[in-house]
Amino acid sequence: MSNFMLKKSSTYSLLVWSGSLLFSCLCLWLFLCSGVTNSMTFVEWEFFSGWGFSLSVMVLIDMLSVGFSFVVCLISGCVFMYSVSYMSEDKFVGLFSTLVGCFVVAMNVLIYIPHLAFMLLGWDLLGIVSFLLVIYYQNNSSLGAGMLTILINRLGDVFLLLSISLISVIGVWGPLKSDLFQESYVVVIVSGLLVGACMTKSAQMPFSVWLPAAMAAPTPVSALVHSSTLVTAGVYIMFRYYHFFSGVNGLLLVSSKVGCLTLLMASLAACFEVDIKKLIALSTLGHLGFMIYILGLGYPILSFFHMSMHALFKSLLFLCAGCYIHTAGSCQDIRQLSGAGWVTSPLLVSCSIIGFSSLCGVPYLSGFYSKDAILEGSLEVFMGVFEVVCIMLSASISYVYSMRILLKAIFGSFGGIPSVAVSLESKFMSIPICLLSMSSMVAGFMAQEIWVESCQTFIVSQMTKMLLFIVLMSGNFVMILKFISWGFFEKPEVLVKYYTSLVVMCTSMWFLRWMFYSVSGVWYKTISEKVTVLELGWMEVLGGYWISLILKEMSVKAWILERISVLVIIRFSSIFVFVFLLFSLK
Repeated sequence: MSNFMLKKSSTYSLLVWSGSLLFSCLCLWLFLCSGVTNSMTFVEWEFFSGWGFSLSVMVLIDMLSVGFSFVVCLISGCVFMYSVSYMSEDKFVGLFSTLVGCFVVAMNVLIYIPHLAFMLLGWDLLGIVSFLLVIYYQNNSSLGAGMLTILINRLGDVFLLLSISLISVIGVWGPLKSDLFQESYVVVIVSGLLVGACMTKSAQMPFSVWLPAAMAAPTPVSALVHSSTLVTAGVYIMFRYYHFFSGVNGLLLVSSKVGCLTLLMASLAACFEVDIKKLIALSTLGHLGFMIYILGLGYPILSFFHMSMHALFKSLLFLCAGCYIHTAGSCQDIRQLSGAGWVTSPLLVSCSIIGFSSLCGVPYLSGFYSKDAILEGSLEVFMGVFEVVCIMLSASISYVYSMRILLKAIFGSFGGIPSVAVSLESKFMSIPICLLSMSSMVAGFMAQEIWVESCQTFIVSQMTKMLLFIVLMSGNFVMILKFISWGFFEKPEVLVKYYTSLVVMCTSMWFLRWMFYSVSGVWYKTISEKVTVLELGWMEVLGGYWISLILKEMSVKAWILERISVLVIIRFSSIFVFVFLLFSLK
């Protein structure tokens, strides 16, 4: 009876969180439509001042912060409602709801407070809570993924701490401006550190390994983390400090190159991934590189617009994937999920198609408005042939892995799933999925109606427009032909070796997984042992035990010197000289 009451109270806590966030979402929507956010408003409270130093809390309220907070609250409310049914059999639902609630609060702190010192509070809380959520299922693989996640994110925290210590020299921790610094090299160092922190948090190369590893967390957490909270924090900070970064020549250009490489690497890795959650996570990684790339090209509004639209359809895809995983008995392999769409409800299949279509940029869905503008903007600016080829290739590959999931896992022949119809009978699962599906269909159009700056159009020729359409649809045609005729894609025996090497390189994320796993092995085998010795026996090592070793060594040397006399040295030297002369005369 007590367990039943405890589970019931935990369910109520999830519903309270969901209702509070959805009500906040409604208030933010009314706030956006009222037009109050058309101007930027700062609310500052100074609670310490002295000796030329000022410490204050600054809250920034504008259309961008309120709009992105609206997206975060909408997705978080849907995730909490979805978790009522998804986590119903879990023993620690109360702990789960508390951790996810802290996660949402930390992200909102990061959104509204541009003050670097207090931004560190939300930044650090995101990393710590994400570690606790990744290791929520307490096993060895979850612990390894959690340690990899927090160690790489701590590197970004170090970059942020170093930048805060450098700007403390001028006594201002608020919004950064280039004219606040007297020396130009300080601007370059601070900008580089902040961009490095953002790249680490958003899993750009070479820090991309932790994002697929974080899939060890529960699926509702993955829907929240990999859509609008943790991974988008770096992109949001780069957007907020865009004018400060643009003052350093070449910094944003380098970040755009890194984003382009991350996009290509994640897209190729997704083509060979068999875990459905990791495949969607690699898609998230590719879209993050997409945002960094266009931000570096000089279109921060498009980057922010795509980040908001991406959050909606990516959370929808994770929630749909969670339903398929439940249907298959907690199996995540798309080869065993084969035919999952035939045993689930038509509502779930329809929502899945909407999510993947929006991801690919099918016209007039939410993903189309931002993705098409980014592709046209990259062609208009034309920073280089390599960048354009990477962007076009990655955009066409998005059709490949989307059709791979649809044709293999959802509409494939029956695999390891029992042929028992499973429907979304629980309203706690159907309502969030339907709500996010509607958002994925109409959010792009509505955002452009409210936010005029997002309606950036590029005049390209009709030939370029048709070529762009053909390149994007080529991935779709390739996947359809592959499933129709396998003989057309048979590989000669000579090319099997090179194809295997390509698969190994892509699945290992260009060997980054091996590199970081070896680093973690060195960490645990060497540094961890030394730290354990210092923690458990540092008094012995640095105290009496160390002194006794030194005294023993000195006593042994003294004993050797005492046993050696002058006569013994003369005798041995005379014997050595005699033998040497004897051999030299011969």
